Amino acid sequence: MKVGYPHLPPGIAKQKIGNFQGAGAGAQAITGVGFVPKIVQFFAKDNNLANDAHSHGFDNGSTRHCVFKRGSAAVVDMDTTRSIVLYRSDLNIIRGYISSMDADGFTITWDLTGAVVVDVIYLAMR
Repeated sequence: MKVGYPHLPPGIAKQKIGNFQGAGAGAQAITGVGFVPKIVQFFAKDNNLANDAHSHGFDNGSTRHCVFKRGSAAVVDMDTTRSIVLYRSDLNIIRGYISSMDADGFTITWDLTGAVVVDVIYLAMR
């Protein structure tokens, strides 16, 4: 048995872990990745620590899915049109998806109801 570094799955040649904040509607470029990703995995939480809203999602630029917990409510939901959903309350929701994979990262397009800031950690892979 050969012992060494784990191998990445076939087709995955590079990976980058990073973070950013989302706070407004419209397009947000995430740069510094170093390559055009094939898929991005997201872990997101409400910037307001008093809330338990969080989201886990995947996006390859055309197919996206996420599961999210709605604030302090004991409700977990799923969205098949967005890769990030931060649902603080019915009046404060931010939802995002990758609208383009770019030479040095990706662009997220957000829609916003009310005012929410989301902290995001991502794993981009190529």
